[in-house]
Amino acid sequence: MRRISVVLAVCILLAIHPAWADDVIVGVNSWYAPPGATQADVIRQLTENGVRTLRISLFKNSLDFVVNAYRQGIGSIVIVYPHIGSKAKTKRAWADVPLSELEPQEFANAFRPMLDELEMAGVRLAAIELGNEINTSGFNGDIASPGTGRVLGLADLNNPHDAEGRVIAAGLRSYVKIAAALKDLRDRSKLNRHTPIICAGMANWGLPGSKSPDGLLGVSLVDAIEFLRQNGLDPVVDGYGVHVYPGLDPGRSVATRIDSLGHDIFAACTPSKPCWMTEWGVPDGSVEVPDHCPIDETKRVKVIEELRGAFQHFIREKRLAAIVFYDWADKPGNKGAIFRCGELTAAGKLALKPN
Repeated sequence: MRRISVVLAVCILLAIHPAWADDVIVGVNSWYAPPGATQADVIRQLTENGVRTLRISLFKNSLDFVVNAYRQGIGSIVIVYPHIGSKAKTKRAWADVPLSELEPQEFANAFRPMLDELEMAGVRLAAIELGNEINTSGFNGDIASPGTGRVLGLADLNNPHDAEGRVIAAGLRSYVKIAAALKDLRDRSKLNRHTPIICAGMANWGLPGSKSPDGLLGVSLVDAIEFLRQNGLDPVVDGYGVHVYPGLDPGRSVATRIDSLGHDIFAACTPSKPCWMTEWGVPDGSVEVPDHCPIDETKRVKVIEELRGAFQHFIREKRLAAIVFYDWADKPGNKGAIFRCGELTAAGKLALKPN
């Protein structure tokens, strides 16, 4: 009987395990329920279309969604924000708390009850991602907005005479301490003791320079990760989150995309600490009103084909562990959604196709 119980337990875990294809998680961001759609409706859409992994921000009001999705065979990469529980004040929006003002104990006190609730419900997470785009002012109050509009690099963060770099560097060092607190909680858990911890998905600003694409101050994706490594993040995370939105140019070859991604993103990835692409997206390119059906995805399908081909290069090198499309639901004005007009689009099927 004991052997049968063990076999059954293993089978259950495998059934709920995120969709791995050649050791890669394939999933989608899902956080929005269209008007009239219930939580159950969204979960049913996801399951009926073969989604096995979703990415979602973890708050008290999203715990039920994560639990119910898990019970339907969908694992979650949960974003846990480093400022939860903090007494520090935001600057402009809900998520731009200065990292330099965060306290590890405040974070632990806020996250522990949520993790406990998930464990009591029997949930085994696909991954825990600590924050989002902390190399931008939108999620890191230590980054001035607009500031000087530069893309800072490693040399700027390590330069004590760079006024902007010095403040940002202090916040990133604080982030490492929050990550250590998260690892301690993870290591003490029962079901999630081996759940991967992923560094916050970094926005792709390109290489360091005097002018960012949108004129806002930020930190290069590769350089932000390298600075965190210099300051002790590698021992407390299992991978690094990265984001890419390459636009709607279908004329770039797979080889060209591999070269570009290799310089701007995957230079930060190694087989021992791979990148998790927790956001990648391509707009549908339509010029009609958002609720127009059907939509023209000719260019979008071509770009996604090229990107999936390029991703495969880094998958083979063991430097890419997850590709999670942004995003699922048909929110008005959201041309990145792949569940449109009541069904999964052709581009969506391609984006979620196992390797």
